[in-house]
Amino acid sequence: MNYHPAEKEVLALLLVLKVCYTQLVGKSIRVYTRFSTLEWAHKSKTLFGRATQFAVLLSPWHLVVERVKEKDCAFAQLLQAGLTSFVDLDESLASVAPPSKGSPNVRLDPHLLYARLPTSYSGHVLSFDGSAKTEKHGGYGSCSWILWKLPEWTIVIAASAYLEATTVNLAEYAGMNNGVSAALGLAITDLVIVGDSRLAIQQSLGVIACQKETLMAQLNHHRELVAKLRSVKYLYAIREFNAAADSLASETLESKVSAVTTSEARIA
Repeated sequence: MNYHPAEKEVLALLLVLKVCYTQLVGKSIRVYTRFSTLEWAHKSKTLFGRATQFAVLLSPWHLVVERVKEKDCAFAQLLQAGLTSFVDLDESLASVAPPSKGSPNVRLDPHLLYARLPTSYSGHVLSFDGSAKTEKHGGYGSCSWILWKLPEWTIVIAASAYLEATTVNLAEYAGMNNGVSAALGLAITDLVIVGDSRLAIQQSLGVIACQKETLMAQLNHHRELVAKLRSVKYLYAIREFNAAADSLASETLESKVSAVTTSEARIA
């Protein structure tokens, strides 16, 4: 693969996190690296290009990065534990490599791309949705967002907004960003974002290109918001499993009235 050695270290780490997910999830991981790229991508708030994709993929993990020089004794001791075979190394890293610039194709393994929540998960989940009429029928739309507290699935907040001029994709982004803003307003630090917009979620993960200026503005705003969270994960769900947010968005699209709903019975 046409990657700098520093980028290959990041790809190798992503592969380890994927293969050893069950053993490593929720733990603090100390990583020894020869380059400064990994720590920069993991902590910096001003990233661009491929580094942004790496940062999003590493964001759910708590990493303690320590840079070592190749000639240091500590680095030599690490190598004594065993060497990685370089046979088929490029092929083994292909599943976690971000797509090339402008590529619309997702090459990541779905198990790495999307979060998986155990039945015992405890935390906050944001579900969102967006809807819009075509220009021929007015060009207006709506979006919705619901914050849930797991494992009880209690509703923290549920809201919808009428959008005078929008598209379906912009409405989806509006729902997602309004939901993250609501979570930040409630001092929530760890969030799982769930939606049926494959485009919004995969662009947020950095695995498909965002080429429209209007969507790029929403995407950049989303990245600014999630940078304030301690951790964020994404989960794509088909529409049937996003019924609550879909219902709120659909009703607001018909009524053209924004609303905040607190009745759990109404949304269930």
